[in-house]
Amino acid sequence: MKVASPSRALKSLWDYDFVIYNGIIDKTAPDFLAFQEHFNLSWGSIFSLLEHIEKFLRDYAIPEVKIKGNNLVAFLPEFELKNKLTRYDLLSVSENPALIQMMLNLPGQKYKGPCGKLKAASKIQATWRCYKARKFFLAFRQQKWASGVIAIAWLLHCHRTRLKNILKESRERHLQNFRIRAKHLAANWKRIRTSRRTIIHIPSLGYSQPVRQNIADFNTKQNMQLGRLCDILDANVSVIYICSHQMNDELLLYYTKILSLQAAVKSGNLEDRSDLQDRFKIITPEAINIFTMIEQLSQLVIDHLEIHRWLFKMDYEFGGNGTAFCDILSHLKCHKWVLKESSRYGHEDWKKKWAQEPALLKISEELAGIVAQHAQPVSEKRFPTWRKFLHTFLSQGGVVEAYPPAESVTNLTVDMLIEPNGDIRVLSMGDQFHAEGPFISSGTTMPQTSVDPHVLSSLCLQIGNACKMRNVVGYFSIDLVTFIDPSTMEQQVWATGLDVSYSDQLALTQLTLYLTNGHLDCSVSTLKVPRFVPKKEEKMSCLKTLSMPSQATCRYAVMTTQLRHSNLSLLFHYVFLQMCKAHGIGYDIQNNR
Repeated sequence: MKVASPSRALKSLWDYDFVIYNGIIDKTAPDFLAFQEHFNLSWGSIFSLLEHIEKFLRDYAIPEVKIKGNNLVAFLPEFELKNKLTRYDLLSVSENPALIQMMLNLPGQKYKGPCGKLKAASKIQATWRCYKARKFFLAFRQQKWASGVIAIAWLLHCHRTRLKNILKESRERHLQNFRIRAKHLAANWKRIRTSRRTIIHIPSLGYSQPVRQNIADFNTKQNMQLGRLCDILDANVSVIYICSHQMNDELLLYYTKILSLQAAVKSGNLEDRSDLQDRFKIITPEAINIFTMIEQLSQLVIDHLEIHRWLFKMDYEFGGNGTAFCDILSHLKCHKWVLKESSRYGHEDWKKKWAQEPALLKISEELAGIVAQHAQPVSEKRFPTWRKFLHTFLSQGGVVEAYPPAESVTNLTVDMLIEPNGDIRVLSMGDQFHAEGPFISSGTTMPQTSVDPHVLSSLCLQIGNACKMRNVVGYFSIDLVTFIDPSTMEQQVWATGLDVSYSDQLALTQLTLYLTNGHLDCSVSTLKVPRFVPKKEEKMSCLKTLSMPSQATCRYAVMTTQLRHSNLSLLFHYVFLQMCKAHGIGYDIQNNR
């Protein structure tokens, strides 16, 4: 037994410290007995902790550790939660943690305890098994990757072989078809060459794309074979010449005059020149990107002379990003003349192509410049210029749409559902409101009040049946506009968009019905919310009231997902909600609003 000095014993009794030698506590030592007596009330938990400390010290062969009693008792609640002792916990309750830490970090220290050899053998075996297993896994992973590469290569080879066979068969069919047509042409050539016929010349330099890109003035070089027009020397021949770029009027006049000299050359008299414009035609191809769009837009303008503004909507954009507009009639110089022509021919004859042809030519001449100068994309961030918008519009496709010819236009959104069994339901109807312009919706008011609900339901159900016939199942929303036609003073409803998805309006409608316990009847366009009126209980003398349901009231909901403020992102959610509460903004449970 070791005997401590009086001063040391006094310090130990004051701090309740005790020493553990070779992982065993001397339960007869005065310092330990003082510690046990002072903390006798919680000795059960302390005893369990001391057992863990003894085992840890024996496993690591620590010869001597002085335990600080107060620190040990302070650590006791944490130990009771996890019931596990770590080296850091031991260091926190010992008086000389640096020395103990140094001993614990010695290589092989944890194998110097009573069962150290057994633990070392287990560790060696586990490490060797792990090494073997990982080596096997790395080899297996490499083999699996190689097998995947081989399988993909084989699939690609099979696909390529199958594609080659399909192309070979297709080419053989085309060659066979060509040989049949060539035989037919050879058999009938004598008759064809002496009959009236039209020759179409396409003076294309059939070079590959890399060669074409490196040729300067490629369009001019392709157009150097205008001598093909001289095939009209045969009186039975008319020529259509496909020009690679637009020819100006002076150049066309030049070739017209040259071709008219043939008769004068024969007679030697300049007065014998003949006008052969009806024998040849020079056409610019549709390679000019805007040509097709301008042609179609010109036809739309002629067919609908009452429309002042036209919209261009892309196929793969949303939220107004892929929309542009142009007020065409306000910049069309020949508008009055076209109106006179329309009145002169009358409503029925004006629909015929021969009546529209002069007006179509005049409008087409002006339209390209009008669109280039006055068309405006709605989203300037997405498309800063009309040129960029036009490039994307022509590459991905879209529609040209008429804007209602009225000063006041209301947009509506109707949400519908086609169930798997084929039932069609109208789920929500709302009038849009706009904060950033007439083409970007900022939210809706529900239910809608702009169109007779029976008319709107009937129209939407027709659209729903059309979607059903095309095997559409699930949620979709319909965008519509309504306005008063100034010519008839009757209300018009146009369907302008179809979005096959679950809309924000429908989600907000569901939230509104959930919070108000309301009922939305789209057939009559009403949102009814139950109203509760306090009524005194007659049989009770105390001042208590009961809420009894009364007649429901009609309400309207303003719904938006676009609450924006420049500093809103700087606020925490709970701060924002507290600010709303301070300003009286919240949900009234009693009035369901």
